Amino acid sequence: MFIKKIIIMFLSFLICTFTFFITYNVLFPLDNKRIFKAQSTLIYDNNQKLISIKLSPDGYYRFKTKKNEIPLLLKKSVLNFEDRYFYQHFGVNPVALIKAFFHNLKSQRKIGASTITMQVARMMQHKKRTFRNKLIEMMTAFQIEWYYTKDEILSMYFNLAPYGGNIEGIKTASWFYYKKSLSNLSIAQIATLTTIPKNPNANRPDKAKNLYLKRLRVLRILLKEKLINIDQFNRAFKEPFLKKRFSIPFTAPHFTSYFKKEGVFESSLNQDIQKNLLQTLQINSKKLHHFDLHNASGIIINNKSMKIVAYVGSDKFFDKTSFGQNNGVTMIRSPGSSLKPFIYAKALDNGLITPKKELFDLPLHIKGYNPQNYFKNFTGEVSAEIALQNSLNIPAVELNDQLQNDSLYELLLKANVKSINQNKLYYGDSIALGGFGISLFDLAHIYTSFANEGNLKTIGFTKDHNSTIETRLFSKEAAFIVNDMLSDAIRPEFSSYWESSVDMIRVAFKTGTSANSKDLYSIGVTPEYTVAIWMGNFSGKPTKNLTGLDTSSKALFEVFSFLSHYKKPSWFKKPHNVLKREICTDAIKFGKCKTLEEDYVIKNVTLKRPCKLLRAEVLAYLSEKKVLIQEDMIKHKCHNIWLSYPPLISSIYNKQVIIRNLQNKLNLTQIMLKCYSFKENQTITWLIDNDIPFKGKSQEEIFYKLDNGKHRIACLDEASLMSEVSITIKEE
Repeated sequence: MFIKKIIIMFLSFLICTFTFFITYNVLFPLDNKRIFKAQSTLIYDNNQKLISIKLSPDGYYRFKTKKNEIPLLLKKSVLNFEDRYFYQHFGVNPVALIKAFFHNLKSQRKIGASTITMQVARMMQHKKRTFRNKLIEMMTAFQIEWYYTKDEILSMYFNLAPYGGNIEGIKTASWFYYKKSLSNLSIAQIATLTTIPKNPNANRPDKAKNLYLKRLRVLRILLKEKLINIDQFNRAFKEPFLKKRFSIPFTAPHFTSYFKKEGVFESSLNQDIQKNLLQTLQINSKKLHHFDLHNASGIIINNKSMKIVAYVGSDKFFDKTSFGQNNGVTMIRSPGSSLKPFIYAKALDNGLITPKKELFDLPLHIKGYNPQNYFKNFTGEVSAEIALQNSLNIPAVELNDQLQNDSLYELLLKANVKSINQNKLYYGDSIALGGFGISLFDLAHIYTSFANEGNLKTIGFTKDHNSTIETRLFSKEAAFIVNDMLSDAIRPEFSSYWESSVDMIRVAFKTGTSANSKDLYSIGVTPEYTVAIWMGNFSGKPTKNLTGLDTSSKALFEVFSFLSHYKKPSWFKKPHNVLKREICTDAIKFGKCKTLEEDYVIKNVTLKRPCKLLRAEVLAYLSEKKVLIQEDMIKHKCHNIWLSYPPLISSIYNKQVIIRNLQNKLNLTQIMLKCYSFKENQTITWLIDNDIPFKGKSQEEIFYKLDNGKHRIACLDEASLMSEVSITIKEE
């Protein structure tokens, strides 16, 4: 009868306990987010070497440990040291609780009775050890046991266990204290890691005292349980301590900042190429400090895979005086002339040019915009390839204008360049010369289209990136011809062409220099790689009259030299539709062709020379050279358009300031006047201020004396079309 009562009481206790647990579980459900905490971000290079570790969102270093990564010896070491009856109890070990209770009544040295499951419950909360929290810990342990298997709970322990400071998880501790994977830990290291969670900050290997004795205690348990033999025990006993915590790797900080999510990532970065790019930028930037240049950035893209293999946002990341932590690869700056190749590619597709076809490099006045060449001079007639290689501004602006709705603006929109966020009118014709902002990243990306047959492909940061075509920017034929034109450009280290140098790598490259020499660009393309380099100052301070050719391009070719040893360079194959034909390369043809040359042409693209390219300044230039006479103008197909041109004042320009010679005692300055009329009747009329109008002849030079101050000068042709300029004469 007594036994029956005991059984009934025990069953009643179990039922009440179970009912209480079910009620508790409903009211306070298990918070799985606290079990499966946010992980650190681990980023590897393309050879599986760790290049960056980022804290979890809550400020801890946690590497996810999978069950199959735990060595058997480590697993048994922890079980024997922490909870030898782990597989027998249901989250709480009642025997251990009773034993601990009576021990703590008698002794000042307290002992705990926490099972591994209870420790997992405590790790979820990080609360103070009070009696109330201990009860909550026990109930949470029951919940964990209710929902998860023993092996899953053990895995939780290995992922959540504290190992000193902000290190959590056995895999994390193994890396920070030994820089090893779990499978490569020695017996002594396993024993050390086993004992740390008992008192994480006191036992951490980089700071702990007397950890030798604590490790010895674990080794004795392993020997007693016959998990190691006496020889292994002796070797582990003698193994010295490495009192160190390894610092986290810090390779390519701007590149790794793109990895925002937690987890493990195999990036596309090649550390050898990254190191070379960084060193090259640092060396070349340092050489230019006395020219007030203090920063450099660069990016290298594998053109086949479209993976980023090197990325240097700043050559001096830790230099606060030069704003070194800025990211020059994403910085929006003026690209200078670096986008001209895209204009020429579109001009090839539209039949406006061939490489040897001559263009006019003459003063240009277009919708109120008056671009100048870098050296403030004009070449006259120049072939398209020389105009591109020498980065002449006038031909680029004029070609871009002739492209109309297929111009550089439309190309950049199609390429999804995010900094192009205004309408076309906002940028105007200055867009051809870098009159807007773009990042080095976008610049390098769109340049890869020259290596990918005119296609812009998706770019990637990871090793498993699969490139797809985003859009076609221009034809593969145009890509090949522009590459050929750019590869013959003058190089910085030689006043000659690439072919004149033995063993030089063939690179299609273009430089760019923004106003006041603030931004110095060089971008190079081979079938294998696209390299883009920027030099300047993050502060926006101008440099001392530097150009992209004499700064960043030197670094560019040093990088390509390294890449050529890393991977044998090649050159682009000529597409079938690129033909070599003898064509007339005259800028303007009157009757018989003067210059016949063999040149690249694109099959089925009809060559055309719009009348607008033969603008007033061009006609004046041709007339001056006696290339164009009145009879030729009348016969030409563009004659009717020329008749609509107003006369051109060529000797002075609008808003010009003329400084009077102080040795001239009279307050008068003699001004040369010259005006071109495009009518059959060459008579013109001069209107100067309120003076009496007087007549002259087209192209006739007239000298007129004016006093100091502002003057209005107009030229009127026989059709009453007029051109007018305003000048100022002053003395200094």
